[in-house]
Amino acid sequence: MDVENSALSRLLRQMDHTFTNMTGQTISFIDQEGQWQSPLHLDRFTAFCRHVVNSDSGRERCQSCNHSFGLCTGKGLNVMRCHMGVSVISVPVPITGKQGLILSYGQFLTQDTKAEFYEMLEQNCAELKLDYRSLRDLAGTLRVLTQEELDARIQLLKLFAAYISSTEAELRTRQEYTLEVERKLALEHRLRSMEFKFLQSQISPHFLFNTLNLLMRSAYREHAEHTADLICDLSDLLRRAYHPKNSLCTLEEELVCVEKYLTLQQQRLGPEVTFQIRCEPDCKQIMIPVLTIQPLAENAIIHGLDQDTRPMYIHITATRRENQLVITIADTGAGIPASVLKQLEQGTCAGSGLGNVADRLRLFFGPGAEIKISRVQDSGAKIQLLCPLDGQEVVSNG
Repeated sequence: MDVENSALSRLLRQMDHTFTNMTGQTISFIDQEGQWQSPLHLDRFTAFCRHVVNSDSGRERCQSCNHSFGLCTGKGLNVMRCHMGVSVISVPVPITGKQGLILSYGQFLTQDTKAEFYEMLEQNCAELKLDYRSLRDLAGTLRVLTQEELDARIQLLKLFAAYISSTEAELRTRQEYTLEVERKLALEHRLRSMEFKFLQSQISPHFLFNTLNLLMRSAYREHAEHTADLICDLSDLLRRAYHPKNSLCTLEEELVCVEKYLTLQQQRLGPEVTFQIRCEPDCKQIMIPVLTIQPLAENAIIHGLDQDTRPMYIHITATRRENQLVITIADTGAGIPASVLKQLEQGTCAGSGLGNVADRLRLFFGPGAEIKISRVQDSGAKIQLLCPLDGQEVVSNG
C-alpha cells in the first residue's frame, strides 16, 4: 500500500509527531506484509531498539515481527512481544479500500514481562550475532509500564486509530467531491461545445436550396466567370457552415461571410435588394462565434421582402461603445409582422435563427449579451447585438 505523497501520508506523520510530543516515544504504521507505511524516525527509537534495527539481521527480524503483528492485528487490538522480548501494542486502523493498516507502538517492557526479557536477552543476542553486554546496558533505557500506564496507552492508541479512520474518510470524501466537480466541469464544457455545434448546424436550408437553383439556372444562362464566382462564394459559405476549423472567428471574417451571402441573394433576387456593410477599424479583430450575423441577414430578407417586390436596402454596422460591441442589422423592407416579432422576442419563431444566435452569444460573451429587436411599420426592422467585451481578447493584426 503506497501512501507516500498523499493526504493520508501527511496525516500519519502528523499523528506520529503528536504522539511523540505527548509521550516522548514514537509510533509506526505498517501493513500486513511488515512494510513501514510512514517514515521511520530512528532518532526517536530507544537506544536498545535503534541498535537492533541498525543491524542487518536485526532489521530483517524486526520486519518479520511486523508481518506477524499485522496478521494477528487483523482480528483486533493485540499486545505482543517482538523477537527481542520487547512489548508492542498493535491497533488496526479501519480505512476503506486499504486493508491491513496497523498502528504500532512498542519499545517498552511491562512489569510481568521484564524478568523473562532479561532471561532471554543473551540467547536473542547470540541468534542475531549482537553484542550482549552492549544491549544489556541499553536495555536500561526501556520503560517498564505498569498495567495502568499500559491501559492508558491502549486507550490513546484506539483514539488515534479512530481519528485517523474518520479523518481519512473525510479526506476521501473531499477528494471524491473535487473529482466530481472536475468531471462536472469537463462535462459542462463538452455539453457547451456540443450545444454550440448543434446550434451552429441550425441554419435554415431554404437559402442553400434556393442558391443551388440559382447556380443551376446561371449555368444554363452564362458561360463561366460569373457562375464560377458564385460557386466560389457558395463553397466558402458551405465550408464555413458545415466544416468550420474552429468555433470562433474575427468580426472581419464574419462580415466577409455575410457579404458573400448577400451577394448571392442579390443575384437571386435582382436589383431590388442592395446592401452596405460598415465596420469600425477597432472592431475588426474582435472574436465572435462563427455565423452570428448571417442568420440575421437571412431574417431581413425572409421577413423584409413582400409580394410587392419593392426595393429593400440592408445596412449592417459594427461599432464599439466603451466596453461593448454593437452590431446592427437594419433593413427598409416590409417590416416584421407583430405576431412574428413577438415570437422572435420569445425565441419561439421556428427557423428564424435568432434564438440560436442569442444562445451562442451568451455562451461566448456571457449572460450580459443581449439582442434587441425593433420594428417600424412599413419602414423595415432593426436588430442590435449588444456584446460586453469585459476580458474579451482580440487577435493580433501581425
